[in-house]
Amino acid sequence: MRRLFWRIFAAFWLANAAIIITLAWLTTSSFESQKIPGLEITRLQAAMDEQLGRLAREARRGGAERLHQTLRIADSMGPIEFYALDANNEDTLGKRVSRDALAAASAFRAGNAMPTDRVRVMPATLREDRSEIVLVAAAEGSLVGRIIYKRGVSFWSHLIVAMVVSAVVSALLAWFVAAPLARIRASTRRFAEGDLDARVGRLPFGRSTEITALAEEFDNMAARITDLVENNRRLVRDVSHELRSPLARLRVALELARDGDEATVAQSMARIEREADRLEAMLAQAIELSRLATRPERQVERIAIVELLEDVIANADYEGAPSGRRIVLDGKADAFVAGSREALHSALENVLRNALAYTTGDAPIEVHLAVDESTTRTLSLEIRDHGPGVAEADLVRIFEPFYRTDAARARSSGGTGLGLAIARRAIVNHGGMIVAANADGGGLSMRVTLPLATA
Repeated sequence: MRRLFWRIFAAFWLANAAIIITLAWLTTSSFESQKIPGLEITRLQAAMDEQLGRLAREARRGGAERLHQTLRIADSMGPIEFYALDANNEDTLGKRVSRDALAAASAFRAGNAMPTDRVRVMPATLREDRSEIVLVAAAEGSLVGRIIYKRGVSFWSHLIVAMVVSAVVSALLAWFVAAPLARIRASTRRFAEGDLDARVGRLPFGRSTEITALAEEFDNMAARITDLVENNRRLVRDVSHELRSPLARLRVALELARDGDEATVAQSMARIEREADRLEAMLAQAIELSRLATRPERQVERIAIVELLEDVIANADYEGAPSGRRIVLDGKADAFVAGSREALHSALENVLRNALAYTTGDAPIEVHLAVDESTTRTLSLEIRDHGPGVAEADLVRIFEPFYRTDAARARSSGGTGLGLAIARRAIVNHGGMIVAANADGGGLSMRVTLPLATA
């Protein structure tokens, strides 16, 4: 935090210092070179003429002593040197006279033009003896030198105040930026060390759009990773729990096959085959669910929903034919969705297989397709069976991995408990949703909603 704060502070403060120095240079340069309209003299020359006029008035009214006081004050106020030269071109205050000032005074007395634009001359009369002197104002040295060395006390006091204010503002800006970044960094470190609950949260300071967005992105990322870790932990725990029963049955079947007669061995081998198939299906579905949770499908295909449905229904009809169960599609539309054909095929197939497993009687499984082309631009798919339905408390939980209702556990068609979880994850990955409800007149209704693909 300290290193980041001081780096940001130094950057801001040095930038402000550079701006102040640049402004001082530009202001001085403009002041010395810009001419006053109509007068054809620069602002510097006008300022020197004004000051020389004041010195001449002081000499005429107050005499040498008053002139010398005013000269000392004028010398301390800015980058211009002032001289009061007698007939011998010597300064009345005893200062060393520069070459430019001497040349300008000599040229003035001889009636010649000024030798340089940075020197101004004005005659004056001392009150005591009415003697004539020459007042000279000279902007000596280079521009940079005058900015640095030839400034008065007021300039440096103003500069110090400006730099102090700049330091305070820079410190506030550095704190404004560094404090939230330090908080984000601390949350990142905690999260990396295994604290999955680490979040930045609401920032009480540093709430610029970019920093707030960064904090929100970190929190969203952390929440997503936490969900993935928790899902994987839950999946491993559930898989471990679900594997116990078929493994126990496999062990029993092996014991029976080892010590039984030929009929028992054949029966045990058939049991082992069923349990192995069940284990293989369970592990395949667990891997598929984990893949869908950690790596959503990229929506790259344009899928004709009716064509997909007809393919899924044809396969489900073939599976349901031995038991006399059939599926009827109601409603057709020239609608398309964007996503993975394989994932959506698997999702709808799992829902239809669930309906085939639980429907009873001769009534067909009804699949109703509707398309909303208005503002929502969605398609809805309702799959209804005519089975016993589900308890209201289980309508949400049937989409959880390995969750099976009591009725499902009592049936041989109870499955692995992963089919609806895979279907829900695939549909959610495509921007849709699936909900279950008990239908009027009995049976379970699954409603799937998916966004339509853009044209």
